[in-house]
Amino acid sequence: MSAAVEYAQKIWTEVELQALPDDGYLHEVVDGALVMSPKNNFQHGDICIRLATALNVFVRDRKLGVVLDSSTGFWMQNRNCRAPDISFIAKARLRGLKRAPAAFFEGAPDLAIEVLSPSNTSVEISERLADFFTSGTQVAWIIHTDGQFVEICHSPVQRKILGSGAALNGEQLLPGFQYPIADLFKEWDWD
Repeated sequence: MSAAVEYAQKIWTEVELQALPDDGYLHEVVDGALVMSPKNNFQHGDICIRLATALNVFVRDRKLGVVLDSSTGFWMQNRNCRAPDISFIAKARLRGLKRAPAAFFEGAPDLAIEVLSPSNTSVEISERLADFFTSGTQVAWIIHTDGQFVEICHSPVQRKILGSGAALNGEQLLPGFQYPIADLFKEWDWD
C-alpha cells in the first residue's frame, strides 16, 4: 500500500513579501514560488531613470495618473506578484483614492515597461507579458539594451519593434507623449 503525500504550495501574503529583508534582490511571486532576481546594473538604472523622469513630468503636468518604479508590487489576476521596471496607472483607475495605498496594487499597470537584463529569457518575458495583459495592461514596452531597440506590445503576441531612429509614443494612453528611443542609450554630455 502506498500513501500519496500532497504538499500544499505556500501562498505568499503581502505582509510576508513586504517583510523580506533588503538583501540585494528584487522579489516577486510567480506560480506560488518566491523568485529572487539580483539588483540591476548601472546601464539598466540609467535607462530607467531617464524614461521614468520623462514620463513622470509628462503625467504629473497633465494629471493623468501615477508613474511608479520597480519597487512597486502588482497582484496579477493569477496571484503572481509582478514588479515592472517602470509602471503607469491611469487616473481613472485611481479614482476614490485620496493617497497611495500602503499595499500592492490589485491588477496590472496600464503601461508596463521592462528594461531587459542579460539574465532575462524570452520565455520569462512572454510569461510576464501574459500576466500583464490578462490583468489589465494596455501597452507594454520591452527595452532591449543590447540591440538598442524597443518592442511595443499590445498583447503577448501583438508586438512590433522600433529602432533607435523612432520614438516611444504614448498612444491613446498618454496622448502627446514622445520620447526618442536613441535618448535611452545616448552618451552623457558633461560639457
